[in-house]
Amino acid sequence: MHRLLSVCLAFALAACASTPKAQPYPAAQAVVETVAARHPNLVRLTLHATPAGASALTQVASTDPDRIGRPSDPEDRQALTSGELVQLDEPGAVDVTVPILLAGGKPNAIAGVTLKASATTNRDSLVTRASAIAQELEAEVRAAQKPLW
Repeated sequence: MHRLLSVCLAFALAACASTPKAQPYPAAQAVVETVAARHPNLVRLTLHATPAGASALTQVASTDPDRIGRPSDPEDRQALTSGELVQLDEPGAVDVTVPILLAGGKPNAIAGVTLKASATTNRDSLVTRASAIAQELEAEVRAAQKPLW
């Protein structure tokens, strides 16, 4: 009997571990995945916004599932409050944080666009590409014509 319970418990734990985490904002996630699919040089694309009923900027959708639902990083909050683009170097990539969804002259969301880069990559060209991807993301969110978060 003890052995049967142990086997049942092991199966139950395995089932829970393999069950994907529920996506809290599936429409936003679909938009991020649609835009990301068009850009094979993307390392990561993340949409940051303040969800309804919340007070903090949050990673509402991302190509990196571990980021979803986590609070946004300081550079993301900086881009939102300043309304200006922020750049960070990452190993083999550049992370460009772009304010999007302007309303009343202020951004309501942030696009975190991380692109592959090397020592010889033209940084200005990379920032231009990241900004264009952020604009695509903004256009897709606006086209949804409904709140995505």
